[in-house]
Amino acid sequence: MFELTICTGGHRRTVPAEAGQLVSDLLQRYIPSFALPCAGNHTCGKCRVHVEGAVEPAGESEVHLLGAQALADGVRLACACRIQGDAVVTLHDEGTSKIVAWYKTPDFERTESGCGFAVDIGTTTVAVQLIDRTSGAILAERLAENAQRGYGADVISRIEACKTVGLDVLSDRISEQIEGMAQECLREAGISHVEESVVTGNSTMLHLYEGLDPASLAVVPFDVQSYFGCYSRRTLAGSPVYLPRCVGAYVGADITCAILAADLMRGGIQLLTDIGTNGEMALAWNGKLLCCATAAGPAFEGAGLSCGMPAAPGAIRTVTEKNGTVTYETVGEEPACGICGSGILDALSVMLKTEIIDDSGYLENEDSEEDDVWEIGGSGVSITQRDVRQIQLAKSAICAGLITLLEHEGLSVDDVSRFAIAGGFGNTINQDSAAEIGLFPAGLRDHTVFIGNGALGGASMLLMNRSLREQTEQLAQSAVELSLSTSAEFMDYYVDCMAFMQF
Repeated sequence: MFELTICTGGHRRTVPAEAGQLVSDLLQRYIPSFALPCAGNHTCGKCRVHVEGAVEPAGESEVHLLGAQALADGVRLACACRIQGDAVVTLHDEGTSKIVAWYKTPDFERTESGCGFAVDIGTTTVAVQLIDRTSGAILAERLAENAQRGYGADVISRIEACKTVGLDVLSDRISEQIEGMAQECLREAGISHVEESVVTGNSTMLHLYEGLDPASLAVVPFDVQSYFGCYSRRTLAGSPVYLPRCVGAYVGADITCAILAADLMRGGIQLLTDIGTNGEMALAWNGKLLCCATAAGPAFEGAGLSCGMPAAPGAIRTVTEKNGTVTYETVGEEPACGICGSGILDALSVMLKTEIIDDSGYLENEDSEEDDVWEIGGSGVSITQRDVRQIQLAKSAICAGLITLLEHEGLSVDDVSRFAIAGGFGNTINQDSAAEIGLFPAGLRDHTVFIGNGALGGASMLLMNRSLREQTEQLAQSAVELSLSTSAEFMDYYVDCMAFMQF
């Protein structure tokens, strides 16, 4: 038996370790929030730690993902590094993500009294707000990365993790996290009691919260154990929890809430997309509602990118070019240490404009010793060819999904009167950069509105007006879910939308 000393945030903790044990297994046991975005498959290179002491030499995957210099500096991947004796591991402190729980909602009547919680369980981020239901005032809020992230960055990874570590582990992880965040809000506001809460999320997140096996969500015909639209078996801060209704297996209660917050059914031809790990979309016209979902992946939120990170201090959030000079801004005006989603879209737009990449996404930088890497304005933060391909896959899925929705109803981009973008990522993007690289059809640019975290906004509306719950349940029940996985049109558009260009 050996000892592993874990250093994080100025604290040291020594734990027992066995020969051959993975550092990641120990970190997940003693530091539950430690993230493994690719679920330990040695593909993303994000679980970097500094290691000293007796560990096995780096294997081929670590050499490829880290490079010789990082390895020489003691950097290792926790998911690939195995203990051989006593060792010390230091976790890098990237700061707290500044993901603002901002949203716009239409005017609505507040009919309830007392206080309650509105909660959005995102695949990547969890948002909790304590709300005075009479005035609508936000009394306290907490934002954190989803505590299940150690089991993968996407819903499929989480579903697979249920088979290996057990459903109860993931279910308890998220429920305990939300309860802890709620208690912090109560202490901050000096409140001891809430009337009830509304917890929303995609279908997989709600299944995990409820302790329902999500395995059927990952295989055809994608059956769900529950569409929800009911009260939870759990309580939050001792109060009942209402779970909004899902549309289908991959169009969850989060999009139902976003539809409410976007006032999508108010008339005209309305289009909505929630841009994040799961790309969910809805089209409303002529009293009908058509929805779909596509796997955008976590690249928009920084996961899987060589220098990707959340919108924390030091993250490059904007990139511009003028007269051959590239400039950038970071979150908190801190020294650049990575790049977040809004910054990567700007960077790709600049790379396209300056012909660092062509419309196929091929990167060739004649000014660099490594022609498949581009550094952002002397920041030390780079974009690699692999990064370009990751965003290329994600943006193609979103754009193709939007076009497929419209075509299914015989509509064109020019017919759309309003295009609402929801989600923490959609809250900060430069719509010109997004249109220029083909994240969405350019014809939607002048009709675009940003509603922020629409899922949380809709949840807050349901918390403050009980009658809206029946309305959204009926809306979700009547909505039609378009399966993109079986759509030949979507696959054709998906290939076409790979190009970095305006559509």
